[in-house]
Amino acid sequence: MKKSMLRFAFYPVVAAGLVAHAHALTPTCQADLDKHAAKRLEIIQKINGFQKKKPTAQAACATFGGLVKAEADMLKWMEDNTAWCQLPEPFVADFKKGTEQAVKARGQICTAAKRQAQQQNATPRGPAPGSGVQLPKGAL
Repeated sequence: MKKSMLRFAFYPVVAAGLVAHAHALTPTCQADLDKHAAKRLEIIQKINGFQKKKPTAQAACATFGGLVKAEADMLKWMEDNTAWCQLPEPFVADFKKGTEQAVKARGQICTAAKRQAQQQNATPRGPAPGSGVQLPKGAL
């Protein structure tokens, strides 16, 4: 995934989406939604930080796994509370579509991490059979 795509692909849509609908949420609903959104945003900020400090493939896989879990938890809360909290159906549907991006990215990153681990395990740990011993260089 390109660096620029990484930053904007996971930009938090929750705050922008609820600005128009904030008046419809009760304080309890808003607090619950904010709690889920904060967990998600924390992970997104960590992902955006990958541009400065490159993670290992395994660490990136774990982070994207956390994002997918946070979004799944948030989506479940939204679906369970759509009527009670008067969440607009288009908002929930748009969030659900947005979560598909994280699932796709996690799949790609975790596949790359698995390949990298397989390559590291397949790398021989010494001279290849038949390659002989390397003699010291220089004057004897």
